[in-house]
Amino acid sequence: LAALHAKHAPSVAGNLRTRVLCMMLRYQSLGAHGNQCALPPAGFEVLRQRLGIRFECFASPLNARYDRYCSAFADTDAAFGSIGSFFGFRPIHGSFECNPPFVPE
Repeated sequence: LAALHAKHAPSVAGNLRTRVLCMMLRYQSLGAHGNQCALPPAGFEVLRQRLGIRFECFASPLNARYDRYCSAFADTDAAFGSIGSFFGFRPIHGSFECNPPFVPE
């Protein structure tokens, strides 16, 4: 988290703890515990090497594998690299990893 914060919000580096706390409280408020199954690190590496993927469509600061990603909460997650909701994401070109959250039924 510190590395993502330093890259995406360097001018407010002193606020790292506050931003982490706000982000963690937001995700805890969902009662979410592992709602995003992800590939193992080796799977992400294969996607990066073979397909040039460097962006996740569904992630959070807690599980993002790439520097940029879409997440549920742009206001708390932007300082860690989120560009906001996937449903507002309008890419022009590229390859993207898309593994949406699951809902147990």
